[in-house]
Amino acid sequence: MKKIAVLTDFSERAYHAAEYALLLAARLQANVLLYNSFLVPSAEPLAGQIVWPMEDYDEIKNGCEADLEKLKARLEGKLADQTNGFRPKIECRAHDAQFDLTADEFLRDRDLLLFVLGNHQKGFSGLILGNHTREVLNRSALPVLVVPEKAVFEPLHKIAFATDLGQSDLQVVQSLTGLARPFNAEILLTHLCESTPENSRAVQDFLHEVTNKVNYPHIYYRHLEEKHLREGLHHMAETVKADLVVMVHRHKDFLERLFSRSHSLDLAEHTELPLLIFPSPAKFFPVI
Repeated sequence: MKKIAVLTDFSERAYHAAEYALLLAARLQANVLLYNSFLVPSAEPLAGQIVWPMEDYDEIKNGCEADLEKLKARLEGKLADQTNGFRPKIECRAHDAQFDLTADEFLRDRDLLLFVLGNHQKGFSGLILGNHTREVLNRSALPVLVVPEKAVFEPLHKIAFATDLGQSDLQVVQSLTGLARPFNAEILLTHLCESTPENSRAVQDFLHEVTNKVNYPHIYYRHLEEKHLREGLHHMAETVKADLVVMVHRHKDFLERLFSRSHSLDLAEHTELPLLIFPSPAKFFPVI
């Protein structure tokens, strides 16, 4: 059975993302996995200098599991008035490790479609708590749906995919058809580049590949000309009037990470639209 995993820290921001995921799962006829990754004192840098009693681990784990059950009950209350349609089953899982240490555990489950999380808190407190969005995007081998705190779930009418026309983006488009089909939504391919003969040929070649290899009737293309990519992405998110923006998160080498930042991370932090981010390279593309 298809599943959507919700990564939660039990904040209201995370609950909002979980509620969005639940309503999306109902439309996709998928179940929901609530997941919390907690750290025990022995995992902390100075833990080797201190003797921690085993009771600490049990207390932390039991508290985490209790919080997951409370979150599950709160979400199930949202389904109480639903008399028809698919009702997702909700599963809870707590793990005593950081997210990146357990990613392989998720990848063994080929029914898992994507991860969902709320965007991290901005400002000084967000800096102190750490940017969980950045950590998950850099470690995930599955698509990640970032849900802003002001985003309200609505049936999808338009999905905007900011593509750079790479060959792997064809697989992203194919995956998106499974997300669009239950809503009969449009998939709008957008490409930010200057109008040159070389770019025009690349666009035509890519669209020809899409036509031949992707079986979905509502795929359209829109060219956006913007000198600066960062501004262009924000302009796209604001003007195409999409319900969901899609990007590919390209991993960078050390020097690139040092002197620049990911465009997908930047957009995830500032957009008010739900943002679905595919990893690159990807081990496999889930059939959403």
